[in-house]
Amino acid sequence: MITTINRIVASIFVLLVSVQSLQAREVQADPLNSVMWNNMVERFMPDGDVIFDPRVKVIAPVSAEDQFYVPITVDATELENVDRVIAVADLNPIPLVLTVTPHQALSFIGFRLKLQQSSPIHVGVRTTDGVWHVGGVLVDAAGGGCTAPAAAHMNSNWMKTLGETRAFAGRDLSGSARMTLRMRHPMDTGLAAGIPAFYLNELSVETEDGVPIADLELFEPVSENPTLTIKPDVGDEATTITVSGRDTEGNNYRFPLSLPAVAAAAASRTN
Repeated sequence: MITTINRIVASIFVLLVSVQSLQAREVQADPLNSVMWNNMVERFMPDGDVIFDPRVKVIAPVSAEDQFYVPITVDATELENVDRVIAVADLNPIPLVLTVTPHQALSFIGFRLKLQQSSPIHVGVRTTDGVWHVGGVLVDAAGGGCTAPAAAHMNSNWMKTLGETRAFAGRDLSGSARMTLRMRHPMDTGLAAGIPAFYLNELSVETEDGVPIADLELFEPVSENPTLTIKPDVGDEATTITVSGRDTEGNNYRFPLSLPAVAAAAASRTN
C-alpha cells in the first residue's frame, strides 16, 4: 500500500515538474493538435523556446501508400546556424525517428519511416541560440508498420546481403552537393514477436581529410533498407566523401563516394 502511494506521489511530482518546465519557456500550441505534443517537447526538445516556423518545411504524403516506407523530406535551409535536427512520429510506439547534427551540411534530410498508425510527424530544428523551430505534417496510414517483421526475414540468407549499399553523390542544377544512399538492413524494431531490436543506429559523413560533414543517429522507426539523402556543404571542387556506420550489434560499415566539381557536373549535363 505504501509503495503504491509512493508511486502515485512520484508520478504527480513528475507531472508538476513537466508543467512548470513548459511554463518556464515559450512552447507554442501545436497547429496539428497532437495529443502527444507536450510529451514530445519534454522528451525530445527539452531546452529552449519552441516555435512553429514556416521555414521548416516537412514534405510527406497526405496518405501513405505503404506504412512501412513513408517518405519524408525536411528542408530547413532557410534557417541559419542550425546545430541539430530531430524528427518524431508522435503516435508511434517508438516515436523518435532520427537526429542530425549538420557540421558542414545544409539543414536538409530525406528519409523513410515506419508508421504504426496515422500520426503527426514533427521535426524540430535547433539553432545555436537554443530556439527550436518546428514544422510538421499529419500522415494518414494503415496500421502495423512498427510491429510487423521486416521483409528480410522471409529470406533465410538475408544476413549475406547485410550492409550492401547503393549510393550516389552528385550536384543538382544549382551546383549544390547531394548525397543519397540505400543500405540493406532489416531495421528491426524489437516489437515483432520473436525478433529482437536490430538496426543501424550511427552514421557519419566526412571529407577525405576527416572533416565532419554530418552525424546521424537512427532509431527503430527508420524503414527497412534505410534510404537517406543529405546535402554536404563542401564548396565547388571535386572531393571524396566517406560514409561510416554502425549498427546495434556492433557491425561496422564504411565506403567512399566521389563528388564531382561544379564545372564537371555542368559539362556532363550538357553533353
